[in-house]
Amino acid sequence: MIHLTDIKKTYQTGDTVYTALDIPLFHCEQGELLAIIGESGSGKTTLLRILGLLDHCDSGSYQLKDQLTERFTYKQEAQIRNQMIGFVLQHFGLITDYTVKENILLPTTYLPRKIRKEKAAQLATLATDLQIDNQLKKYPNQLSRGQQQRVAIARALINDPDILLADEPTGNLDSHNSQLVLDILRREHQKGKTVIIVTHEQAIADACDRQVVMKDGKLEERSVRVDSV
Repeated sequence: MIHLTDIKKTYQTGDTVYTALDIPLFHCEQGELLAIIGESGSGKTTLLRILGLLDHCDSGSYQLKDQLTERFTYKQEAQIRNQMIGFVLQHFGLITDYTVKENILLPTTYLPRKIRKEKAAQLATLATDLQIDNQLKKYPNQLSRGQQQRVAIARALINDPDILLADEPTGNLDSHNSQLVLDILRREHQKGKTVIIVTHEQAIADACDRQVVMKDGKLEERSVRVDSV
């Protein structure tokens, strides 16, 4: 599903050029639950942004579902982000002036009217599954951190994407809510979604089928789990 070849990404500060990513080869197949683990500043988020078509590499090839992403137009990228990829962010990214319901339905804005109505009808079931069904009329600042993250997950799932990209999804949560979020992501994986979790927590990585370690912009395979979860 996802194949990267000879990916390089650099940033320049003054006269100094920093290498953010240097990845000869990376792959993630359909239906995998993959953890990318590494310390802060190792390049994890940069990689996730490229995988999610929010950023571009300086050189190399990114193949998504057998399509070369460098050939995508801006409009095509936006459509793929909206319909194929769901994002779960560490800091939730909720709009404070929108209700929970409005935040969740935001990705449906540019869908055809008939499909928007179908998604709105599906919202109740999704909210119940994520235990936020009694919060839909509230605003983000009226919710706990755990509830805010579940709202963010609902927003990521509302268009039923093939891929879920989660950037430190438990980074701001206590142990109870961290486990709840992890259980939700694993459940989506069991439905056949490809789930990639960026984390610095070994316990989160250990719950995944496969781990890769990122250090100084480079990736190294750590382990492959053969037991099913």
